[in-house]
Amino acid sequence: MPGVADAAGTDARMWARFFDIFEAMPRGGPGDAESARRALGLMKSLPARPRVLDLGCGPGRGSTVLAALTGGRVVALDLHLPFVAGQSAEARRARPAARVLPVCADMGAAPFADASFDLVWSEGALYSIGFRNGLDACRRLVKPGGYVAVSEAAWIVPDPPDEIRCWWTAEYPDMGSVEEKTAAVASAGFDILGHFTLPPLAWRDHYYVPLRARVEERCQAWAADEVGSGVIAQLETEIAIYERWGHTYSYEFFVARLAAPAAS
Repeated sequence: MPGVADAAGTDARMWARFFDIFEAMPRGGPGDAESARRALGLMKSLPARPRVLDLGCGPGRGSTVLAALTGGRVVALDLHLPFVAGQSAEARRARPAARVLPVCADMGAAPFADASFDLVWSEGALYSIGFRNGLDACRRLVKPGGYVAVSEAAWIVPDPPDEIRCWWTAEYPDMGSVEEKTAAVASAGFDILGHFTLPPLAWRDHYYVPLRARVEERCQAWAADEVGSGVIAQLETEIAIYERWGHTYSYEFFVARLAAPAAS
């Protein structure tokens, strides 16, 4: 059917434009190294050289930073091959070179045996398969007694205005309060060690400033490109939404532990 083929073609071109922008980004979403250190500080019994899975690693050098902060070997997993290739290249450029293993795979079907990792880490990525599905994937992959650290979008005010609530409902129907997200982590079988809200600079300085620069780079190049112009418009809208309503939502960073079996 021509209509379906055209729609599929447009969708493929749209994703190609998105990836064109994000492959050169330092991060795929809000976050910063200080928040990563804070999360790791809640893990009191992490091994000296842990085996770590960066689930949905995205672009940039996040896996390299994680390897440096933990002293461990990090598996950088993402479904988009250029993202994992970029993480690997960043690791090789690090001095000393970071221990990062790139794996291109679906995070919902990660090709690892159960209980393979001391730490499963996922910043802002579990939403892509549903937060609860993502937590279940983390539970399968982490060792008993091991740690899970995930960040997830959540409301940080009790009664968000209809305008921003409607926008988030369209973008991410699973959006909920910090309390609802906390309950989801606990119901997935984890003992919550702590959680905190990402600071505004993790959004502005580390995500939206470089994203705006990338968008501005592409505006002129894609002036006659209807699909590219549509992608730029979406990203500009997202930035404008945050500038107006960013005080109502953020990412909540959860650190939890999978209980070890009781000694017999």
